[in-house]
Amino acid sequence: MNYKNKIVVITGASRGIGKETAYYFAKQGASLILTYNTNKDLLENIVFDIKNKYNISVDGIKCDLTSELEIENLYNFIKDKYQQVDILINNAALSLDNDFINKTKDEFMQVLEVNVVGTFLITKYLSNLMNNGYIFNISSTDAIDTYSPLNIDYSASKAAINNMTKSLSLVLNSKVISICPNWVNTEVIQEMNQNYLNKELIRIGQDKLISPITIPKTIDRLIKENIETGSIIRIDGDINE
Repeated sequence: MNYKNKIVVITGASRGIGKETAYYFAKQGASLILTYNTNKDLLENIVFDIKNKYNISVDGIKCDLTSELEIENLYNFIKDKYQQVDILINNAALSLDNDFINKTKDEFMQVLEVNVVGTFLITKYLSNLMNNGYIFNISSTDAIDTYSPLNIDYSASKAAINNMTKSLSLVLNSKVISICPNWVNTEVIQEMNQNYLNKELIRIGQDKLISPITIPKTIDRLIKENIETGSIIRIDGDINE
């Protein structure tokens, strides 16, 4: 696909996979709408940098996925400025890992509200601006077989996203795909307890962290291969080029 004049929406674009994906599609000439919730300064720096480097249209919009009003505001902004969305990448997510015995109902519900309900709502609204486009839900292998007792809510939310991908593929005219990467080398992962991380990598048999660029490269490849809607795509390592 030629991405020039294509409108790409990426949620949670201030760091990690979202940031890497934003730069990847900026290089391809796409127009970008990037969302953030709390990292306003980080997102503004990304928007400024992308505009200077690639001379494309890029907007940074606050969008708390627990707020239907903010999602509706995002929809109205895109409708007024672009009238369409070609690719939606649902990347924003919340993880509140802790021991099962200490996990509270409020924590569990926060994770589900952001990861599941937020993904549902933003897809519901923005799909009205899409015609034969692509919706990529960033899930996790934790939805399949790498779950742990520390992230029971996160794993459940990602499993729900995979199921929702299947269900939405039956009703939307845009293709809906779920991307399930293993541990990715993002800022959040770099900041976590490295002893715990190394034990987890050994436990699930992952040799090394996945490069963040692998995610947008996979999305690009799947679009070019005309991937079947409803597909669940697992990523266990980097793309070999």
